[in-house]
Amino acid sequence: MLSKLIRHGKLYRIQNIRSSVINTSKIDGNIRFDSMSAAYGYKSKYELFRGWFVFKLCSYTSLVNYLSQFIDVSRRILGRSLFESIMRSTLYGHFVAGTDKTELEPIVERLRKHGVKLILDYSMETDVASAHPQTMIQSNEEIYNENMVKSLKNVQSASELSGPSAVTAIKITAFVSPDTLQKLNQVVEQQSSNKDSLFKQASNTTLINKNELIEIEHLLQRIDRIVQEVKKHRGRIFIDAEQSYFQTAIHKLVLELQESYNRDQLIVYNTYQCYRKITLDLIRKDLLQAKENGFGIGFKLVRGAYMDQERKRAIELSTDDPIHPNFPTTTECYHRAFCDILENAKINPKQFHVFVASHNENTVEFALKTMNEMNVKRDDGLVAFATLFGMCDYLTFPLAAAGYDAYKLTPYGPIDRLLPYLTRRAQENRAIFAKAEKDRRLHYQALKQRMNKS
Repeated sequence: MLSKLIRHGKLYRIQNIRSSVINTSKIDGNIRFDSMSAAYGYKSKYELFRGWFVFKLCSYTSLVNYLSQFIDVSRRILGRSLFESIMRSTLYGHFVAGTDKTELEPIVERLRKHGVKLILDYSMETDVASAHPQTMIQSNEEIYNENMVKSLKNVQSASELSGPSAVTAIKITAFVSPDTLQKLNQVVEQQSSNKDSLFKQASNTTLINKNELIEIEHLLQRIDRIVQEVKKHRGRIFIDAEQSYFQTAIHKLVLELQESYNRDQLIVYNTYQCYRKITLDLIRKDLLQAKENGFGIGFKLVRGAYMDQERKRAIELSTDDPIHPNFPTTTECYHRAFCDILENAKINPKQFHVFVASHNENTVEFALKTMNEMNVKRDDGLVAFATLFGMCDYLTFPLAAAGYDAYKLTPYGPIDRLLPYLTRRAQENRAIFAKAEKDRRLHYQALKQRMNKS
C-alpha cells in the first residue's frame, strides 16, 4: 500500500492538498480546537484577562506599526521600574516565559502537567547594519563569544528542566557580524554547484578579506561548540531561518552540521520557510542528499516571518520577489513539503522527523489528516507540533491532551533584551495578530466562564 502511495505520491499530494483548503474536517473525535478547558485550564483569571487584553491591543495595526517608538517614549517618561512593571503585565508577561531559569521552572512544571513541552530560546539576533570599522572587530568578537556562553547555559538549563526531551533554538546572526554573513551568503549563492565546505568556499574568494575569514572561522567554532553541548546533554537544537540575504549560507552551514552530528540520532534541525519559492525544491534536494550520504534531517516547517522586509528589498534592488505571491500558494507549499517529508520519514523513521511549526488551524488539521491517511500514529515519533509561547493554546493543549507531541517555542531573558524581539515579532506577525480573533474570543469566553463559576 505504501509503495503504491509513493508511486502515485504526486497525485495523492495534489488531491489531498486541494481538499484540505476547501474543507477542514474533524480528524480525531477526541480533538476539539475550541475547547476552553483544554486550552486555558492551566491559566489563572489574571492571565486570561492579560491574554485577552494583549491580543486586543495587537489587533490595532497602527499601534503595532509604531510599537518601537511607543516603547521608547514610554520608557523615558515612566522610568525603568514602572515601565518594566507594565511590560510584565502586558506584552512581555504574555509572550515571554521569564528572565531566567528560576522563573522558567514553575512554567515548565505547569505545562508538563498538561503534556506540553518547551523549546527554549534565549533570544539573540542582529540584522545588517553599516559596515563595522576594523577597530570594532575585537569588541564584536567578545559580544559573539558572550552569546555563545549564554547559548551553552541555555542548553544546560533546558536539560535540567526537561531532561532528554530538551530542545533549544538559536539564530546564526547572534554569533557573527551580519555584514560578514551577508558576504558569505553571496559567495555561496555564486558557487551554488560547488560541493566544497562552507569555510573552503569562503577561503577561495576575493569577496571575503582576511579579517572576515577569521570571523567565519570563529562562527563555525562557536556553533560547533554549542551543538557539542546539545549532544552531550542528549538534546536537540533548532537553527532558525532568517532573511534571504543570510539564509543560503545558514542553510549550507546547517546541512554540514547535520551531516556531522545526525548520524545515530537527530540532534540538529533546519528551518524551512514555506513562503519562499525555492523551498519545496530545496527540501527534495536535501532529502535526496541525506539518503545518499547516510545522515538524518530534522525539519522545522514554518511559513516565514520576514515577508514585508523581503518584498521591500526586492523592489529596492529590482530583483525577483523570493516570496510566493499569496497565502494560499504558501499554504500549498507547506502542505506539499509536509507530505514529502512524512513519506520519507515513514520509510526511514530514524532518519527524518518534522515539526509542524504553524499557528494555522487548517494546516494543523491537514497534518493530522495526512498522518491518518498515511497510517502514521501519534506516538510513532515522526511528527511534532509547535506554536509560540502565548499564542494558539487552543491548538497546542488539545493536541497534547490527545497524545500528540506538542511544544511551545519559548523565548526568555531580560526585559531590555527581549523588547526588540517582541517588537520585531509583533510587526512581522501583524497579519496574524490582526486576525487572531479566535485567540481573543476564547480568552474572553474562558475568563467569563471562570468568573461565573466564582
